[in-house]
Amino acid sequence: MDQHIARRLTAVLDAEDLDAIVATSTENLYYVTGFRSIAHALFRGLELYGVFTRQGTGLVIPFIDTTGVAADGIHADHLACYGKFFFEYADDPGAVGKKVRDWTASPMPGPADALVKVLGDLGVLGRRIGVDESGLFPAAWRILEGRLGGSTLFPAYQLFRRARMVKSADEIARLERAAQIAEDGIAAVLSMLKAGVTERQAAYAYEATVLERGAEPFFTVVTFGDRAALADVYPAERALASGEMIRFDLGCIYKSYRSDISRTAVLGKPSDKLARYYAAILAGENAEMAAMKPGVPVARIFDAAVAATRANGIPHYQRHHVGHGIGLEPYDPPTLNAATSMPLEPGMVFCVETPYYEHGWGGVQVEDTVAVTETGVRRLTRSSQELAVV
Repeated sequence: MDQHIARRLTAVLDAEDLDAIVATSTENLYYVTGFRSIAHALFRGLELYGVFTRQGTGLVIPFIDTTGVAADGIHADHLACYGKFFFEYADDPGAVGKKVRDWTASPMPGPADALVKVLGDLGVLGRRIGVDESGLFPAAWRILEGRLGGSTLFPAYQLFRRARMVKSADEIARLERAAQIAEDGIAAVLSMLKAGVTERQAAYAYEATVLERGAEPFFTVVTFGDRAALADVYPAERALASGEMIRFDLGCIYKSYRSDISRTAVLGKPSDKLARYYAAILAGENAEMAAMKPGVPVARIFDAAVAATRANGIPHYQRHHVGHGIGLEPYDPPTLNAATSMPLEPGMVFCVETPYYEHGWGGVQVEDTVAVTETGVRRLTRSSQELAVV
């Protein structure tokens, strides 16, 4: 298991006086085990469990997922599968087939039975156990409470989020690559934009570039003209016209880690208002990044971003947050808002942003990804932050 992740999860066990922490969501399961299940993504409520303890790790999967675990070389100290599926085996089933045949020789009747077995194998059954409630339907939680008699269960989704706040060098490298692939996608769109191109065509060009570079799109907002004021909408058949603004807010997934970046462009010469307002939000974002150092409370960063945006051309600027952590989920804590006093730590990774939306006119946005270092931040995005003129 990755030693950084093991240290982060052990710190949670120690702080909460827990003996085990159990992942259920796709992101937290990956964090504990490194396993990504297609079945988990397809079937809402399907139960998979990744168990972390001081003694080792455990994995509970449906019968069908034994193939993915074997093929991907996923390691867990204790594994149990449940349910039914049907595989046949040649005289020599190969390395993957042999593992699958061994693991499925005696499947458990259901997921709770399998989890009981794994917790018992790890020596933590009947102890204090944190269970990630985000991947469970209420009925499944009640079944676990009944089956894990003697154990004390605690909701643990926020505990996983706490552990995931500080990233390892490998995690930061994946986040950096995800951000730069998204930037490549924006560059591809800028190279094809002209009057008559639709938002949907631009989105297709972005997503094609992301796929070509080995990542997966997960949200794509490309809006033109007055539709740039629409904060989160799917691209439409709206065609671009000369003089109109283009707002990008999009991301991708690279090796399970996400990006979320924004840029603004204009087809032809920008209006005075567009140039002025864009300069204001860029000043706000730059002031935000300049304020980010280890030990600085989140609220102070928020105040710096809003004050600079107001002082540089949008005196009425308002915003509920100016960024958020990012990692396996698009929003990792902390969110950069006025109410959060949490200090920054080296290894945190943020999307920093100061967007402005005005219905009837449009919207401007610049958003970058930064990693907190010992002395400040390092920008993981590399493209120009300036208003792009097409």
